[in-house]
Amino acid sequence: MTSTSPFTDIGAVINAIIADIKATQTTQTTRPGAVIYIPPGHYPLLTTMVIDISYLQIKGAGHGFMSIGIRDGSNTSGWRETQPGASHISVVNSNTAAFVVQRAGDPGTNGRLNSIIFRDFCIDGLAFSPDYYVNGKVGISVSSDSGSGHYSDNDSLKIEGMGFVYLEHALVVQSADALTVTDNFITECGNAIELTNAGQACKVTNNSIGAGWIGFSIFAENHQGLLVSGNNIFPVGRSMVHLKNCSECAVSSNKFKSYYSGMITFEGACTENLIASNAFRRETIGGIAAPMVDDLFGLIHLAGDRNAITGNFFSIGLASGEVTPPGSNPTVVLVAAGVDNYLASNYLVSPGVPGKVVLDGSTTGTNVLYSARNSEFLAYGAPGTYTFQPTGG
Repeated sequence: MTSTSPFTDIGAVINAIIADIKATQTTQTTRPGAVIYIPPGHYPLLTTMVIDISYLQIKGAGHGFMSIGIRDGSNTSGWRETQPGASHISVVNSNTAAFVVQRAGDPGTNGRLNSIIFRDFCIDGLAFSPDYYVNGKVGISVSSDSGSGHYSDNDSLKIEGMGFVYLEHALVVQSADALTVTDNFITECGNAIELTNAGQACKVTNNSIGAGWIGFSIFAENHQGLLVSGNNIFPVGRSMVHLKNCSECAVSSNKFKSYYSGMITFEGACTENLIASNAFRRETIGGIAAPMVDDLFGLIHLAGDRNAITGNFFSIGLASGEVTPPGSNPTVVLVAAGVDNYLASNYLVSPGVPGKVVLDGSTTGTNVLYSARNSEFLAYGAPGTYTFQPTGG
């Protein structure tokens, strides 16, 4: 164990506890794991916590989340409290990860980590400097390259009831099987959830998420069967759900509100994904960074084959002077590439400038059914390369 106090460096304390667990659970058949409890309190972190054992739960007494962005822009003299509460970890040093989940070895054997849980505490990066949303701080990093030439896969990792604030990267998970990210506050971070390298059968559900304008709210790469559902995703992030080379994923029943196009972006070979029953709201506000893409990019930018966009509600609250390029109409869905994509029963409300569903000339076999009026549809391909059934009127 260590004589260091958790009120001096909670990272050193938890690392010592994990070392003790490893010393007492030494064989393949005697590894029940452990629970490390973080009581209510404010704990500075100077040393990265390294988790290299399975069946470990690190839990607190509540995420104690507070919107630091709202605090920093307000007169707080009459506030009852001005700091996050409950179980609160402060990442003191720049370019530091609070937790690294990693074990050297082949991912199919001794390198694999199972059933690690983070629950009910807050990881706070404290401040961004010199650039907003940039400080090099990471909340939880999972399966980074172990140095063995392999990525340590992880199975059944759970992030639940957490608070993440003022981190450049809140949660980065590589090579995940059956990951669960649910019921978290992940806001005022440069990037919220980044699922990289590959993954299968993962879910991101029921979170409140708001990334910075330079980053991603939810990014998934080479994922199969990802479920993104029940999330409330706030305005600023430049890409709210970004799918890169993903297949058989479902993005359903989420609430999106954004100051930019590109709320959902497909990149690369995305096939057989479902975008259904979501509510999209596009508006603008002064005092934010210029958009990284213009309004012709699409609220949904689709590229790939045999994807379906069904039963969604789109609301555009832009005046003519707020659209870029000037004089254009905002694109609601852009089918930018691919074959046999399917749009059906989507509803568009656009009382200012009318929105459009647009098909690139390279696309073929696209079906657009009851998702736009005649005046809201634009196809660059020749007749016969698509099917269009207009909404009445």
